[in-house]
Amino acid sequence: MRLSGLQARAGTADHSVSEAIYLSDPDGLGIEVYADRPAETWGVEDGQLAMDTRPLDVMDLARAGEGQPWRGLPEGSTIGHVHLHVGDLATSDAYYHDALGFDRVLWRYPGASFLSAGGYHHHVGTNVWAAGAPSAGPTDPRLLHWTLRLSDAASLDALAANLEHQGQPLTRTEQGLVSHDPWGTTVHVEIV
Repeated sequence: MRLSGLQARAGTADHSVSEAIYLSDPDGLGIEVYADRPAETWGVEDGQLAMDTRPLDVMDLARAGEGQPWRGLPEGSTIGHVHLHVGDLATSDAYYHDALGFDRVLWRYPGASFLSAGGYHHHVGTNVWAAGAPSAGPTDPRLLHWTLRLSDAASLDALAANLEHQGQPLTRTEQGLVSHDPWGTTVHVEIV
């Protein structure tokens, strides 16, 4: 799909829990702009969140905008989740589930694992869809870090203890702690 006036190509998908439009930033990194469906409509199958990839009804989504022109992200918008290319799913689950403590919500999706906290559909998606691709070098466009925000010092201390118990190195900082996943992606953890 070509977006009028933006000179950008976009992909789209209906994931059952959300409707998504996929764009690329100026460095070619992927950005998913999405709108969640109400959580009470999310399904569960065999103990896993029911997510899918179906065609998006673009015209229905456009009608929901009520003819208003795009003016950028609304005030208060947040990054809902990150997707990371990883070397293998077992290692990523050992880090993101076992060490960081995210709940596994969907693990039978082909080549991907979805993890969350607090009942959300996913805060972290890991996938092996770029298997065999070289890791980004120091001057290549890449995700430099992302931040996990916790509500209190006790949660931070518990997470630090679990990372250490799982053999994951960490560094304490004034804001919280810093850890690195097995592929070098930096995770900052701080108290809100």
